[in-house]
Amino acid sequence: MQEDNNELVIAEQLMVQASIQILIADKTHPKPVAFGSGCIIEHRNRFFLISVRHVTDIGELTTFLETNLPTNEPGSMIQPIGGLCYFDLFKLEDTTNIKDVEDLFQNGKRLDITFAEIKHNIELIQPEIDFVAFKVEAGHKIILDTRDVAEPNSNETYGFFGRIKHKYDGIYLKMENTLKYNLKFHRTDRHFHMFLAPDIIKDEEEYQGCSGAPILDSQGKIVALACIVVKNSKIIYGFSIQECIKLLDVAIDTGML
Repeated sequence: MQEDNNELVIAEQLMVQASIQILIADKTHPKPVAFGSGCIIEHRNRFFLISVRHVTDIGELTTFLETNLPTNEPGSMIQPIGGLCYFDLFKLEDTTNIKDVEDLFQNGKRLDITFAEIKHNIELIQPEIDFVAFKVEAGHKIILDTRDVAEPNSNETYGFFGRIKHKYDGIYLKMENTLKYNLKFHRTDRHFHMFLAPDIIKDEEEYQGCSGAPILDSQGKIVALACIVVKNSKIIYGFSIQECIKLLDVAIDTGML
């Protein structure tokens, strides 16, 4: 049992180390106004930022990554990311349960997934975080690998990390860390895997800022990207990493990336 507990702690540490804070702001005046998460994944010997569309696709605003590099300036040092790729949603093959997922597609026009190739080295620092039950040591964010993915199943537990409750105290941006764990797989619906939280989701603010975070299993394998929660239920949707890889291959093979 102790060995199992150690494995879970390692997986939870990986959930934190793999999740990168995304901030959305005007490029000429980079004061973040919207927030989410994402991760960097290696695929076909190239590196890509992946996240969900509803985090990054906001008008003419720019997507930035939080680097956590030391700075004397107020707030977090951020790195702009361009070249985000989106996929139009032309049709849904099975509309039997369309009501379950209609809110996941804004106006039914684009899939809720995005990625951009990382063509130069970006230093992303992992600050030390003490969760009492375990501690994440200071270091660097980790890169995931599409050769180490998994399909979810009901025998596993899952989780993800994000930063929530963003607010400004004067010119300083404050955020809270949150680790969502002990999720159980429920079922798959088209591009999405559905997970069940341990408790009923009463406050959506407890999740706002987590969209795009990699959902990992107890072995540290990625299965999905956190997408949306259903208030007054236990349901959490995650965009399937397998579906994401298929789209990534299409983008690479057709020259979109």
